[in-house]
Amino acid sequence: MGKKDMNNCLFLSLTCLCILPGYDAEECVTSILAKRSSVNVPKGGTLSLSCVVQHCGDDGWTGGWGLSTEGQFLLFSPTPRHHLSNVTLTTNRTRLLMDILNVNQSDYGMYQCQITWVEGYTSVGHMTYVNITAAIPPTSVWKVYSRVVVYVSTCLVITLVLVLGLACHIRSKIPSQPPPIPPPNPPPRSQSARKDKPPTPKSKPKIELVYAALSKGCLEQPNPNPQREAAQPTVYSSLRFS
Repeated sequence: MGKKDMNNCLFLSLTCLCILPGYDAEECVTSILAKRSSVNVPKGGTLSLSCVVQHCGDDGWTGGWGLSTEGQFLLFSPTPRHHLSNVTLTTNRTRLLMDILNVNQSDYGMYQCQITWVEGYTSVGHMTYVNITAAIPPTSVWKVYSRVVVYVSTCLVITLVLVLGLACHIRSKIPSQPPPIPPPNPPPRSQSARKDKPPTPKSKPKIELVYAALSKGCLEQPNPNPQREAAQPTVYSSLRFS
């Protein structure tokens, strides 16, 4: 092999290393990730358990949460009290959740996850010991509620006092102004003036023009002076304006 061929092989090797997607030095191993623990749950409460299944992308596994009693393992199925769910974390890991509602004394014991792989072998996780304690008495809840009510009431009273004090302080700094003088009351009107109606305007008297009618006979009287000719009588017409 010549020098040129060696250089080509070296270049090809470096290229392959560069284009390899995400090299993981640690190989994925199927297992169950869970911690050994102890849980105290009051009677009537809710028990929540969780474990992580590292399946390395293999979806053929089965199993879940179970209870170990007298050397036997009882695998739980969904019921009105037992709620089971799976949450995908990554392509290699899935979280298994179980919630038990309204627990009682029969729910105490050792709980663990158990998974059966495609190859046929079984893996179990660390156990979680569950202890059922006495139920929380209602009096304790009432005491807590009473303390909260007293605390909130005290805060409200203090806030109200501070607001009233601040308002009085601000009001004391404002100069007082004399009260406004009310306008004088008008003199009372007499009752007679209120009851009397306004006088009606008097109508102007009608002016009549009367002319006397004079006849010729009335005007013919003895003339003391016969030499003077009698004047021609004048007849006026009578006009009446209404």
